[in-house]
Amino acid sequence: MPAAELSEPEYLRHVEHLARKVVAMAKEEGWLSYGDDPAELTPLQQVISQLDDQIRHHHFAGDGCVDDSELPLMKLAGIVVLRPEAMPAGMAGTYDEICARLGVDARPEGWAIWNTWAADGQPVSIVMVDLEGTEGVLMNWTRGIEVYPVTPLPAQVVLARQGWVTPMTLSPLSARKLGTTRPVCWSPAEG
Repeated sequence: MPAAELSEPEYLRHVEHLARKVVAMAKEEGWLSYGDDPAELTPLQQVISQLDDQIRHHHFAGDGCVDDSELPLMKLAGIVVLRPEAMPAGMAGTYDEICARLGVDARPEGWAIWNTWAADGQPVSIVMVDLEGTEGVLMNWTRGIEVYPVTPLPAQVVLARQGWVTPMTLSPLSARKLGTTRPVCWSPAEG
């Protein structure tokens, strides 16, 4: 499709897609790394490294890239976002009913739920107030970019409970384990 036929958002997505292909090819050649760039890189290789730094993923507070780089990243099985006006497809009950079952107030902003594992490997759901960071993670996952947030601060966590809240949007890690290629919505009854 000629560039003249693309809308501006389509054009920008196309350019991003091409930039990702350039970075992927550089990685295949074996010289692209996430550390400090060696002095022997050519000017073109330096620019491709800078390109990689910019397109790696959608940045959000708590993504581990800037100020929180010393906090450990948290591996997630999946994410659930509860909002009064938009509940996950397949979740039984109203927003108020689900909040009551979880044991949290039905706040107007909604809740972010991170499904992860406890130290002993058991499934755990963490109910959090960090909707912005959670949506940043989801934005990356839907673009096929595997990122994980930093471990939440205690002030962000409202409740932790055994088991996972479902249906959830699977992390890329979980999607691979289940044999799917993209993060999808999943609940135990499905698989």
